[in-house]
Amino acid sequence: MEVEEATEINPADYFDPERPGPTPGILRKAWYPTLFTGVGIGLACFVNAFNRKPLFSGAQQHAIGAAVGMISGISAEKWVQRKSAHRDAVLHQYIVSHPDDFPPIERKKYASVLEQWVPMR
Repeated sequence: MEVEEATEINPADYFDPERPGPTPGILRKAWYPTLFTGVGIGLACFVNAFNRKPLFSGAQQHAIGAAVGMISGISAEKWVQRKSAHRDAVLHQYIVSHPDDFPPIERKKYASVLEQWVPMR
């Protein structure tokens, strides 16, 4: 049984909100919370250095900085996701409502794109 390949791609399919996207990896999920947690701890160290105290004195400051940083990181991640989803929805709606400006893209195979290569010996 042969699978028939599509010869044309609709540009609106790239921004379709119903289209399932790739599952993000563990680094992608943890990037903002980890970064903002590090910034919170670094800020506590900076305050200690500015006050001429040992960097890691006052564990409660570091714990509070880490907690606030993690909450801020999770909020930033959700904000970025909402912003991206809104942008994709606007682009999808624009492409769907202006089909003349976005004709279907014809699929090409590498054999038709690359030039013939003959080695010279």
